[in-house]
Amino acid sequence: MSSTELIVLVTGVNSGLGLALAQRLVSDFLASHPSSSTLNLILTTRSTPKSVATLQYLVNHIASLENAGYTVASRIKLNSFQVDLTNLASVVSLADELRQKFQKIDVVIFNAGMGRFTGIDWLQCFKCLASNWINAVTYPDYKIQAVGCTKSQKIAAIGGVEEGASHVIGEVFCANVFGHYYLAHELMPLLRNGGDHSGDIAGRLVWVSSLEAYKRAFNLEDLQGLNTTLSYESSKRLTDVLSLSASIPATEPYTKSFFSCDDVEDSVTVKDDGRKVKSYLTHPGICATSIVQLHFILSFGMTIAFYIARWLGSPWHVVKPWIGAASMCELALASSQEIEEKHAENVKWGSATNFWGASQVRPTDVEGYGGEDWEVVARETWKRLEDLRKLWKNKLKG
Repeated sequence: MSSTELIVLVTGVNSGLGLALAQRLVSDFLASHPSSSTLNLILTTRSTPKSVATLQYLVNHIASLENAGYTVASRIKLNSFQVDLTNLASVVSLADELRQKFQKIDVVIFNAGMGRFTGIDWLQCFKCLASNWINAVTYPDYKIQAVGCTKSQKIAAIGGVEEGASHVIGEVFCANVFGHYYLAHELMPLLRNGGDHSGDIAGRLVWVSSLEAYKRAFNLEDLQGLNTTLSYESSKRLTDVLSLSASIPATEPYTKSFFSCDDVEDSVTVKDDGRKVKSYLTHPGICATSIVQLHFILSFGMTIAFYIARWLGSPWHVVKPWIGAASMCELALASSQEIEEKHAENVKWGSATNFWGASQVRPTDVEGYGGEDWEVVARETWKRLEDLRKLWKNKLKG
């Protein structure tokens, strides 16, 4: 990007992929942008202690870059906020804070996520490894997940705060998709003012999906994934459908209200210059992170299994979160002109590697994309998400 200040918001930055993503954004920005430009990173975690630890980690990283010869000076700014993406009141509070502090945001990277994993079906795991090692550690079907996990929401009511059965939402759905979706709409005035003016793109929404976004995992009648044993995969398939269909004519009756600022109470002056907020889809490949809690010995074994898959020819077993962050960084830091030239909004971009561990970014196949029922599913998905957003907006208003 060529603008003087690039403002990037990243969610879920306290560990794993999120922390590596913030670190890599700093390094890649300094290496690719002129010395007159600055990067303002807005980082979110779930608690103040995590924010403090994250900021210290990044300050140390910046110091190491200075020692390595980079001219950092005041080119990197760090801001930290707390948000619980499974708590919509917390999401609204964050959006309010950001609209008070900033006049624009150029890029939002929806990295935060979770899964309700409870264990591993080891018999199935070993059968899969014996049958096809690469497939077994790329598309695992032996992870055990809890079913029906919800999160209660506190709703403003006359005389206090109201909770009840009607005020719950799917936990994984909210953490991985809906919390981000709701936040994006509430930040739309800032996103509309974002972008580098080298093309027709204003701010960018960069969604982080997964290779496990199986078509079979998602059911429109179970949008929140409450009745499936694949709630994580369901949320990632929903992410794929949501992002890849954000600009097609079939979904316009519903995307129009999502990308609008009309119902966002705000004092930010929005530039109406014809540029549009665009949505982009990424995934980090297969990283050795702690999203599935394992004993350290099993975690070490998992990492070795990933390396073996890479050496057997898999491009997706990046192992290291730093390499996993490549696709998000590329879409965040490229100019609008570069993004438009490769029609990036129509592709799922994956972080990849080769035998030796070199960082790459590759297009990724999306099952059913552009097929016979794609537009039908996409249109109904957007309709239901927008109906749900408006429902919760009314509830949160009290």
